[in-house]
Amino acid sequence: MILLCLLLALPWTGKTLLFVKETGLSPSYALIYLSSLGFAAIVASLLLIKRKFIAIASASMLYTLASLLLYADVMYQRYYNAIIRIELLAQAGQLKDIRSSIISLISGWDFLYWIDVPLAAVVFFFFAKRKGPAQWKKPGLAILSLGLSILLGISLTAFKFTYSDQYKISLGGVIPAHMYDIGWNVYKKAYFKQALLQTKSIEEIRDTFKSRQEIQKGSPYFGKFKGKNIIMVQAESLNTFPIGLQVGGQEITPNLNRLINESHYYPNTYLQIGRGNTSDAEFVANNSLYPIGYIGAYKGYPNNQYLSLPDLLNQYGYSTSVTHGNTPEFWNRQTAYKNQGYGDFYYRGHPEIKDDEIIGLGISDKSIFHQMTAMYKQESKPFFNFIVSLTSHRPFILDEKYQYLTLPSGLEGTATGNYLQSIRYFDDALGEFIAELKEENIWDDSIFVVYGDHYGPLPTDEEELRNLLGVNFDLKTRFNIPLIIHHPGQTEPVVNGGTGSQMDIYPTLTALLGIDDQLVQLGTTLDANHKRITGFAFETTRYSFFSDEYDYMASHEGVFEKGICIDNRTGKKTDVQLCRAGYDSIYKDIRISTLLLENDYIGRIFDNGTVKAAEKPHK
Repeated sequence: MILLCLLLALPWTGKTLLFVKETGLSPSYALIYLSSLGFAAIVASLLLIKRKFIAIASASMLYTLASLLLYADVMYQRYYNAIIRIELLAQAGQLKDIRSSIISLISGWDFLYWIDVPLAAVVFFFFAKRKGPAQWKKPGLAILSLGLSILLGISLTAFKFTYSDQYKISLGGVIPAHMYDIGWNVYKKAYFKQALLQTKSIEEIRDTFKSRQEIQKGSPYFGKFKGKNIIMVQAESLNTFPIGLQVGGQEITPNLNRLINESHYYPNTYLQIGRGNTSDAEFVANNSLYPIGYIGAYKGYPNNQYLSLPDLLNQYGYSTSVTHGNTPEFWNRQTAYKNQGYGDFYYRGHPEIKDDEIIGLGISDKSIFHQMTAMYKQESKPFFNFIVSLTSHRPFILDEKYQYLTLPSGLEGTATGNYLQSIRYFDDALGEFIAELKEENIWDDSIFVVYGDHYGPLPTDEEELRNLLGVNFDLKTRFNIPLIIHHPGQTEPVVNGGTGSQMDIYPTLTALLGIDDQLVQLGTTLDANHKRITGFAFETTRYSFFSDEYDYMASHEGVFEKGICIDNRTGKKTDVQLCRAGYDSIYKDIRISTLLLENDYIGRIFDNGTVKAAEKPHK
């Protein structure tokens, strides 16, 4: 039995080390092997069940399920830069909608994560066949207890809540990391929320929002477009690097390029998504808060009271609507949209929306844009419509009739080539949309916003992008998404190179409208002249940030001094203390978002003066 445990721990250690290699961290070999021994002991204890068939089946099933968990973490890490959470099991029903995206994440070397599973089953069979008639209770419970003690001991002693997911895996392995997370979440639900609410200064939070509102008033465009329509398009998987790019003499984004030449363009804007990905980008843009929660804001806090952009505009006489070409249940949007104040939700299956062209996840962008133009003519004015595009969703495989680019042979059929085709399709759809808005005399009476939700290519595509396009797809390039805001009647371009984020979209729009209420906004208008900073709660190590002066990459251990501070004037590493002020600012803002969301406190943060304080019903 001891020999079996020692042997069984080897392949599990190998798989864990392979995973750690993907994260780019250095593993703790001894501790990972010890945790593998603990897991091996638990599996081996099942082989002492008296009935051999049950013993073999139980051990094989447990080993397979654990391997499935590890591989799920691998896939999740590739897309979300984190390990999967147990709460996400409730979303398993959505996998069918994104199965093609999941398949696109699979690597040819992934068989190494599974090659040991059938071999382990064979070993279990021969061991159970040859073992003596020992009763399970005594030796089995002893070995089971030993294995659990090892895993529990590692989870209680090796980790801290400040550690990143990747660092926890590199220290003690997958199973102890998950055990720690489950225990930490139970602790938070039982104690931490209330402790945070009692100790955090509500007045300090109010002052933070008031100071941000003062910055909004510094915009040179404050109040200049009061009462104008707002059309906001969140573009699926749109990075900044395709903007202005040419391949084989063809522009990838000719319509976006033309739009930039007559709009305000913010080229140094960055994503701030969480585990909800696209839905979290929506949340950030409409709420100007960090998307706290390991299952996405729409799943974690769908019933909270919000002071979101649509909720605010309802109070100013706007008709508000949101458009998404998938089903209303996808990522819990039906519930989330309602509680953020949207009056109407247009979706696949809506009685007023035709499912006349389906591409990938839902109704095509061209169909959605065309149908919304017709809908605008019926809307009471002013109106706000938020559109979430879909067609350029991973895995970026389009039928030939939708592939508008003639790609060089080296790009044809590659992940990079497919991505460029998808972005070119979106660009074409957007160009037709803008032309229709102009034809219907809606364009010059509307603020028009386009921004990317998250990165398209993955970190694993970095080498291909460099070789095929000469694009250095490092972290900053990956997080860089375009933001374009066209003012009514604007014909000349304005480029603002300051650091910005999705969190700044909401306050930029309320500044254009001249709204001077007490607002819950952690972002600031992009048009005011002040020092800018973009922080991250997810997607990279928490409390990292980009700013006009310095960039800071937080350590996986969560210790400020172990992070890296980069001087943007020289591009070189500098004294980490120069990033201290930025770090403290981001730390405070993430704490504020955590407090407000976990305690459903947005509607109570001001004693008076907020829209929510009046408890006015939604439309």
